[in-house]
Amino acid sequence: MELREWQKQLKDKVINAVKEGFLVALNSPTGSGKTLFSLLIGLNTKGKVVFVVRTHNEYFPVYRDVKKINPSLKFSFVIGKPSACPFATKDVDTEDINCKYCDIKNVIEVKIDKSPFEKLKELKENAIKEGFCPYYSLLESVKEADIIAITYPYFFIEKYLSLLDIDLEEYFIVIDEAHNIDRVSEIEERTLSEFILLMAIKQSKSEEVRRILERLIKELKTLTYQDEKYIKLDKVPELSDEELSLLVDEYEELRKEAIKSKSVSRIYLGSVIRFYATYSSGNFIPFSFSNKIVLKTLELNQYYNLLNDENLSILLMSGTLPPKEYLEKVLGITRKILYINVEKEVKKKVTGSYQCKIALDVTSKYDLRSEVMWKKYSSYLLKIYYQAKNHVLAVFPSYQIMEKVMSYVNVNKILENEGTKIDDIIRIVKESKQKYIIAGVGRGKITEGVEITDNNKSLISDVVLVGVPYPPEDDYMKLLSKRISEKLGGKEKEYLIMIPALITVKQAIGRSIRNINDTALVWLLDKRYDSLWWKKNLNCFNSTKIRL
Repeated sequence: MELREWQKQLKDKVINAVKEGFLVALNSPTGSGKTLFSLLIGLNTKGKVVFVVRTHNEYFPVYRDVKKINPSLKFSFVIGKPSACPFATKDVDTEDINCKYCDIKNVIEVKIDKSPFEKLKELKENAIKEGFCPYYSLLESVKEADIIAITYPYFFIEKYLSLLDIDLEEYFIVIDEAHNIDRVSEIEERTLSEFILLMAIKQSKSEEVRRILERLIKELKTLTYQDEKYIKLDKVPELSDEELSLLVDEYEELRKEAIKSKSVSRIYLGSVIRFYATYSSGNFIPFSFSNKIVLKTLELNQYYNLLNDENLSILLMSGTLPPKEYLEKVLGITRKILYINVEKEVKKKVTGSYQCKIALDVTSKYDLRSEVMWKKYSSYLLKIYYQAKNHVLAVFPSYQIMEKVMSYVNVNKILENEGTKIDDIIRIVKESKQKYIIAGVGRGKITEGVEITDNNKSLISDVVLVGVPYPPEDDYMKLLSKRISEKLGGKEKEYLIMIPALITVKQAIGRSIRNINDTALVWLLDKRYDSLWWKKNLNCFNSTKIRL
């Protein structure tokens, strides 16, 4: 198998660093061949690899590259109960599935001889007639595998990691899309909303339970704000121990009934119970966000303990990896790190290219937001759409801004929302003979690790940054900044505001660059991009300045 030039140049350096106990941080652009490279490093150092990805969609590139390296290698993957259970819908929570009452409990030997999604489909189709459980069969299969693909919870959250029942010291651990690990705590966040409570009322059979939930809705409305930012709350809607006990009893009945009827969909009462269980732990703080209450934690270091275990061989990799100082100061990584920026190391481009255009007459800055500004942005989008060679990806700082601007854009368009399914977007775009504006929010589903390609070539010709996607300087950000300010040495704004925004922009650009031959136009629609910091970090010194 022929390696790319950068892979040949850096392979021995990385292998030696791993053997010397370094955590390796690999910053290499999208489409440069990171997956294959990391697998080769793992097989050369440990012989076995645990490959940690953010979503199930990212399993296929791992499977594909394993087969390229050596078709006889044993590959396996772990998938959560909601996706693996033949009786469940995908929106169900893991805890809604009560396996105790399930008829199909046998575990079979699983050989992954086709792509992960095809194999999962086959397992689910055969599970009922053959009487085995796909979830536990896949879990068991990892013990014999050379390469195991898992999602973030199965590495960063102890209760899920323990289910694997493997010794991590025997494996080389690759953490892909590692720019996302600053958000691992969100896996354990819990939300209470009017929608969740209304759905729980609809599903509940007990009049008393419904009465409790109706009261919670009234209290929720008095506590929350519609702002798309985190506003700290002093309390949550009250629920006594007796009331919680009634909710738990009702929930258990609904769980039992669902699995016995072989039809398990999301049981919203479970979401309410888990919200209060998490709140009572004392480790989470309630915040209002867009008329909901979200429980968030400031205890972030607990999620990164394994990264500091010097007995583990770990590679962090991303096309937009934060700087070494960010890994040390924000994530609290204390072990020795070998940080490699591939293009700087080999002194040349290893993937496609893009041209920047910076608009000087628009901004999403809070005090300058107005309907006039949204109309200006929509005019830019229409102008870009009509000159684009292919589909246009437009990335916004928030859903609110996206909805306002896109309401003036009447062309083929797809807008991201909470229910968006990436597979549906990919299907629509690939099947369409017309181009689309695909609108999403920074660090949302569309901008993170999604490949909209045909024959390995990106179908996105233009990327538009509608404003600067700075995280809001809200109550949560202020509390987090206060918590880690000593480590940041006065650079709180750079580490907590600027770098996350830069990662968001680079991730958006990366959707249009999927191989070394891809080229794209990047439209930076905010006058704040016309600064030395942004042009240096985006490599946009030769940008064109534009006005409507």
